[in-house]
Amino acid sequence: MKELKYLSPTELLSIRRRRKKKAEPGVVSKKLNQMPGALIYTGERHVDQVRLELMQFNPEDLIETSVDFNGLQDLRKDGYTTWLNVVGLHEIEAIQKIGEAFQIHNLALEDILNVNQRPTFDEYDDHFFMAAKMFRTSDETIISEQFSMIVGEGYIITFQEKDGDIFDGVRGRLRNAKGRIRTRQSDYLAFALLDVIVDHYLAIIEEYGDEINEQEARLLGDFKKTILNDLNLSKKEVNYLRRFARPLRDTVISFNKSDLLLIDKKTRPFLKDLNDHITHVTETIEVYRETINDNLNTYHTHMTNKLNDVLKVLTIFSVVFIPLTFMAGIYGMNFEHMPELSYEYSYPIFWGAIVIVALGMVYYFKRKKWL
Repeated sequence: MKELKYLSPTELLSIRRRRKKKAEPGVVSKKLNQMPGALIYTGERHVDQVRLELMQFNPEDLIETSVDFNGLQDLRKDGYTTWLNVVGLHEIEAIQKIGEAFQIHNLALEDILNVNQRPTFDEYDDHFFMAAKMFRTSDETIISEQFSMIVGEGYIITFQEKDGDIFDGVRGRLRNAKGRIRTRQSDYLAFALLDVIVDHYLAIIEEYGDEINEQEARLLGDFKKTILNDLNLSKKEVNYLRRFARPLRDTVISFNKSDLLLIDKKTRPFLKDLNDHITHVTETIEVYRETINDNLNTYHTHMTNKLNDVLKVLTIFSVVFIPLTFMAGIYGMNFEHMPELSYEYSYPIFWGAIVIVALGMVYYFKRKKWL
């Protein structure tokens, strides 16, 4: 007989890892054994090359153009607020050049390249860093990407992975000098961009709210088993939004409570309003999350009730036929001396007794309200 070998948990883990199909290194694997601040892009390539979009504005003038990586140090202009939007994060050398030109802290650059970075707010000597997950809809599809921004005195640099974003409204207000955005500094522009991100969170969760309410109506009406897939999918997607909405609220709170001189007193009331918006988003997500769980409980309760109804019917049939089986068993035995066997009306009497017993048991069950 072959001797059995007992493996330790560590040995079992090693075997399981060797059995797995080799794949591309994940986010964590890419950063293993790297020193803090190492610049490693953890996402995929979404654009052909990194593109720089520049907007410089003051109350009287607006300059909008595309720029290259030559002369990044000279982009800041006296009397203007500079907004540099970087599209594409896959070229690490390009991100390094931007960091050197604007003296961005290396830890902030590391977080910019980490597309799974938790929404956060970090302060440095002369600038602050914010990261958030940006959601937008396109052809009934929700697109998510990492969005980061560096805000300093007279400038703001935003970083996004893909072409297209949700800031056309902000650009339109800058071009048309609508509202107060052209008269304020980079801190107010940072608020305006973050406000758009929060508004899209709310718009998306409201769409899920309509879908969740429809699922609830379906549970109470024409019930079908296929609704379980819809409920589980909604739960997964709402939990995904919740994963980023909750830390985004902490980011907005940190932004609001920051003592940096970069943040003007005139911007504080707007940050408080933004805090109210993101709080509304997180509370709405929690409400819909609870509603989905209630819908799942309703589904499982409904299925349990249906199963109980089936089992009740089967049990009643079994109980009714137990005495009938007993009677049939008695008169089915091959005893030679049974007085009823020779009687002329034994057969109809036997069937009459069976019918009476069966109907009597059914009547008893109804009296007890078991049927």
